[in-house]
Amino acid sequence: MKFYIKTFGCQMNERDSEKVQGILSNSGWSEALSPEEADLIVVNSCAVREKAEQKIYSEIGRIKNKNRKATVVAMGCVAQINPSKLKQVADVVVGTNTIDTFFNIAKNGARGVFIKENMDNPDYIFPHVENITAFVDIMYGCDNFCTYCIVPFTRGREISRKKESIIEEIKKLVDMGTKEVMLLGQNVNSYGKNFDYNFVELLYEVNKIEGLERIRFTTSHPKDFSKELIIAMRDLEKVCEHIHLPLQSGSNKILKLMRRRYTKEEYLEKVYLFKDIVKEGSITTDIIVGFPQETVEDFEETLRVVEEVKYDTSFSFKYSKRPYTKAKDMDGQVDEKEKLRRLNILQALQAEITQRRLNEYVGRVQEVLVEGVSKRGNQLFGRNRQNIVVNFDFMDNIKKGDIVRVEITKALKHSLLGKLSG
Repeated sequence: MKFYIKTFGCQMNERDSEKVQGILSNSGWSEALSPEEADLIVVNSCAVREKAEQKIYSEIGRIKNKNRKATVVAMGCVAQINPSKLKQVADVVVGTNTIDTFFNIAKNGARGVFIKENMDNPDYIFPHVENITAFVDIMYGCDNFCTYCIVPFTRGREISRKKESIIEEIKKLVDMGTKEVMLLGQNVNSYGKNFDYNFVELLYEVNKIEGLERIRFTTSHPKDFSKELIIAMRDLEKVCEHIHLPLQSGSNKILKLMRRRYTKEEYLEKVYLFKDIVKEGSITTDIIVGFPQETVEDFEETLRVVEEVKYDTSFSFKYSKRPYTKAKDMDGQVDEKEKLRRLNILQALQAEITQRRLNEYVGRVQEVLVEGVSKRGNQLFGRNRQNIVVNFDFMDNIKKGDIVRVEITKALKHSLLGKLSG
């Protein structure tokens, strides 16, 4: 029996798909190269924007036209909030808190809708597939309820995993050959608030694991991003010098409407503290344009912050109305053409800054964790500690999982080229 998985969305969705991949592989299934040759097809959905939600319906329709015999499973965030609609087009609907039901689907061919509001056992360790890098959930859900965001409704309320479970999972991964872990949470900085330990303390424990080479984490909410965490990033040799710190808007008026619970000034203060303490650090961000009541002046404030911080890259989107959120009913909705105009301006500015940032690496030697063969086919690729992709020429004695030193010879649009350094 063969399975095929198509994933839309963020790292949380990618990790959920990995869980399914591990469950099915452990149940005797093999992975198909295309949906046409699969017996079970899984479409993992994202609901953060309306366009993303619509993709799952069109994708399922496209797949069914090509393979009418396969069982189609719809899962993810859209499945969690709109299971009845998905059941009209899919054979099985699995929510974000019921992924463990894939054991039954694989073994017994279960059908129907599998949805729960909260996860029964957050400390359950899902099977992994062998990989040099791996996602590790440290918490689930979100309690922030930003006015534009559907995540608290698709992922449930915030709950942290016990550190013992996390450490056990990472040790198992290291035994499987994993060299780098990405610790996942909607807001990792609030990890452990129901325990007697916090995220920084967890980082110190993970840093002690023998055989683990690198630690990354995402996402950090600016309101909880602390000096204590920044110091840990400086002092812990396995923690990489990169943070993803969503800005969303550079206007204090819009930040308040978004219920972000920080000001532009507070955000910038933390950014410059990070830059001062963590040398060679990189910062990426998320930005929404066209939020209700955003004026041209508000948007220009965002542009000024982007130019001031000089993000390595940013993930920017037009505001999209989402069910259950307060922003969808706000006055002052921005015209779609104007949203697109602003998005194009922002992305053009970011592209220019990104190129300048990448150019700064030319001539420097970077530590690169080798992840495999690049899309070019004749080179290897990996990432430096700042999470930038680096491509370099093959050498017979280099394999996946090695950490090599690469001298950067050229900056491309989104990545770097280099040669091995002695």
